[in-house]
Amino acid sequence: MATKIFSSLKEVTEDVNKRFVKAGINTVNIVAATARNNAIRNIQSNFTLRNNFTVSGVKFTKCGANVKTLSEISSETGIDERRGYMARQEEGGVRKSSSGANLVIPHTRARKGQSNSGLISSRYKYATIKQNLKRRQDGSKMALAVAAFNAAQNRGFIRIDNTIFQVSKFEPKGDNRMFIAKPVLNLKFNSTVTPKKEWLRPASEKAANLMQRIFNSEMDKL
Repeated sequence: MATKIFSSLKEVTEDVNKRFVKAGINTVNIVAATARNNAIRNIQSNFTLRNNFTVSGVKFTKCGANVKTLSEISSETGIDERRGYMARQEEGGVRKSSSGANLVIPHTRARKGQSNSGLISSRYKYATIKQNLKRRQDGSKMALAVAAFNAAQNRGFIRIDNTIFQVSKFEPKGDNRMFIAKPVLNLKFNSTVTPKKEWLRPASEKAANLMQRIFNSEMDKL
């Protein structure tokens, strides 16, 4: 650090304040960026991710360089509103459909690779299935058989109570009719409970523990 010559106490005070503010700005920005990196690692370690959508929403806002006082210094780390489900993970809570309808919960076989880590295959998305869903005209077994027969022609879908099945085979056997159907979507529940699973708070606390060390380092640079 270069040596400075001051002619008054006021100049000393102003210089110290400027250095404190600059070091403070640098510190909170470094801490916020560190918290973001910690949060991403926590998410990657503790949640099933099917792509980069979730972690790409973890952001931090920098404190502007035009701040003049220590009380104005601030920065934030969090996740954007499009990833609101991660706020529910952080705090715990009830998940409900925005439309008020029952939730659509995919079975494993509806995901790519038939793995819980896979994305839902486009063929099994509810919006797609609804267009090709074979409905029975009433609650009779005959109506169910007719719907299953129609669905089996192109491995289509039928709904039985609150489950959607994909029909892969239909065979009449004497007076009976047998079809093979596997569940792909569950529509039984109007809500689910998400247990609290913090990922942001521990990330922020870990970064905050470094604040004094970072501030001292930033002051040494000025």
